Amino acid sequence: MRPKGAFLRAPVNSSEIIAFVENLVGPSLLSGAVDLELESTCDSRTGGHKQFVFASCEQYGKGADLTESLVLTDGFPDESIQGSNQFCVVSDPRAVFMDVLAWLIDSVGIDAHWRGFTSEASISSEAQVASSAVIEPGVEVGSGSVICAGAVIKRGSRIGRNTVIRENVVIGSDGVTVYRAADGRLLKFPHVGGVSIGDNTEIGANAVIAGGILTSTFIGNDVVIGNLCNVGHGAVVEDGVWMSVGSLLGGHTTVHAGATVAMGVSVRDNLVIGTQASLGMGSVVVKNVEPNHSMFGNPAKRMVGLKTGPKR
Repeated sequence: MRPKGAFLRAPVNSSEIIAFVENLVGPSLLSGAVDLELESTCDSRTGGHKQFVFASCEQYGKGADLTESLVLTDGFPDESIQGSNQFCVVSDPRAVFMDVLAWLIDSVGIDAHWRGFTSEASISSEAQVASSAVIEPGVEVGSGSVICAGAVIKRGSRIGRNTVIRENVVIGSDGVTVYRAADGRLLKFPHVGGVSIGDNTEIGANAVIAGGILTSTFIGNDVVIGNLCNVGHGAVVEDGVWMSVGSLLGGHTTVHAGATVAMGVSVRDNLVIGTQASLGMGSVVVKNVEPNHSMFGNPAKRMVGLKTGPKR
């Protein structure tokens, strides 16, 4: 199961974070609960319990429920939807969240997947790892998996059983996630979500699987990702998906089970590609694709009867 966020290595009281925030930006307005013991961080839209998040006042409440969580925001939401959460009003919630997250990484530590993953992760004695592969501490590789020459696997990555990582693949590198803060600073969002790759999957040579920002980049079982592909941060590639050579998948896009992405396809970020959908060679996909639909062109449009990829 894909976790909703990343995990603090030890609980942090919301009062500690608020003190850090006020040291950064001065006194802030507070509302709601107090002294919450926070355990993790996530995108506010995914919801969760004991989370540290940010959300605009307009955005808050439009996603899944948050409980006993600290929310950095630019204005108090209506009391009727505040629930058991605590709210801290700042002028630039995203920038302050990024500053606090960097501090938490240094002071407490943050694990992808579950609390303790970084220290518990290991490489199976039954995995094959080329001598020239670079695997950072805090990586899990399952039995029967093969890591080929020149591969680079960053901290916070999980690789299942009987999976093949071809030559010069990079897994867990940061995506391009910069933000111009209201005070003029150009900030880079810390990536703490990691990467999860399932069983019996193959990642082709020179592919890049970016690490998730707050939630893992997720690749399921029995997936084939061709040479020179890019999977963006926080994307989800479900079981049985086939991505051909040179395909590009934008961040936070979901490709549902059994879909086919042909050679050289580009898929915009934050889209949903339906189950068993087919995306024809060279297509540029800029809107959601319904299950079992076939798309082709730039911009991609529905083409009835188009089938891509091998029969499987």
